[in-house]
Amino acid sequence: MMWIVLILASFCELGFTVCMKLSDGFKNRKYTILTFVISALGIFLLGQAVKTLPLGIAYAVWTGLGTLFTVTFGIFFFKESRDWKKLLFMGMVLAGVIGLRLSA
Repeated sequence: MMWIVLILASFCELGFTVCMKLSDGFKNRKYTILTFVISALGIFLLGQAVKTLPLGIAYAVWTGLGTLFTVTFGIFFFKESRDWKKLLFMGMVLAGVIGLRLSA
């Protein structure tokens, strides 16, 4: 169950980074507020997950999945590059996340 909470926390990381970009340097009030609300929700969910999951593994998985979600979102919705090196290293991050999950 806590792994699902941790994945939801990682989606919050995606949400707050996208809202931060859309806030245009915190000039757009709506996206600025969403940035802080979603960020707080993500940290709350991470806090719930670390009640039962090891702290280091939970934090690494949270940031790793958040990074993967954000880069993937950027590729598909902000038309960021799909450079093979970026995809290779994203695969390495995913391998690390899976490895940490299997070791927990």
